[in-house]
Amino acid sequence: MVRMKTNNKSGFTLIEMIVVILIVGILSGVLFMVLRGPIQAFVDVEKRTRLVDIADTALQRMTREIRLALPNSIRITAGPTVEFLRTLDGGRYRAKPGGGGPGGICGGSIPQDKLNFAMAGDCFEVMGSLNNFALIDTTGTCLASSSDCLVIYNTGQLNADAYAGDNVADITAATANSITFANAPPFPFKSPRQRFFIVDTPVSFVCDAGAGTINRFDDYAVGGAVGTGNLLVNQVSACSFTYSAGSATRAGLVTLSITISDSTLAGASVTLLQQVHVDNQP
Repeated sequence: MVRMKTNNKSGFTLIEMIVVILIVGILSGVLFMVLRGPIQAFVDVEKRTRLVDIADTALQRMTREIRLALPNSIRITAGPTVEFLRTLDGGRYRAKPGGGGPGGICGGSIPQDKLNFAMAGDCFEVMGSLNNFALIDTTGTCLASSSDCLVIYNTGQLNADAYAGDNVADITAATANSITFANAPPFPFKSPRQRFFIVDTPVSFVCDAGAGTINRFDDYAVGGAVGTGNLLVNQVSACSFTYSAGSATRAGLVTLSITISDSTLAGASVTLLQQVHVDNQP
């Protein structure tokens, strides 16, 4: 009896392979449709988060500097632009004769290093000490931004406006405990709190929604051209700066609003608003 050998090998037919491919394609399409929404949402959230980060970084930078503004020096102009005089240091001046030895702190002939409001140049004792006296620029003219300015009792009103030079003097020398100034009319008003401020430069933040930028300007003459600025933030589609002047019972309030947009994401934009309380007591 002869036995026949049988072939037990088996495989896919062409039709079976085509059916499998079709099934895999259908499943892939269904899976893509299911996952496309969450994936796109994740991408959109990531882009909006980046926009929030851009706007928040710009607002925090502006806030830090605005808090250094000379009291009553903030002004809002078209653009919009927020401008202020930035303080480097400050303190209290001696308002009454001191009891120091011959020459006093200022080294003069009279040991009474109080601030003389009848003189266009003088030296006075700082009550306490200056923190940044080594950084004070004592060369040139302060209103031309070539020297730091001494400012007393800036109310921003007539005869007490630092922008007009009413209460501003050039600092010619400074130590931790004294300041010498010159080239100024006598200060028109005394500070009820014997406060003085040292201003190093005007600062401006200029929004150009057409160009989509906010630029920062500094180191320019008071009342002069702002010069060439540095880019603070781009992708700006809208912005608004307002200032509510303070009173005897509350501080001034600067409100900053910035809208940042992403052209790669249709309709994607974020608007952040920041309010900054500023000292208005001169």
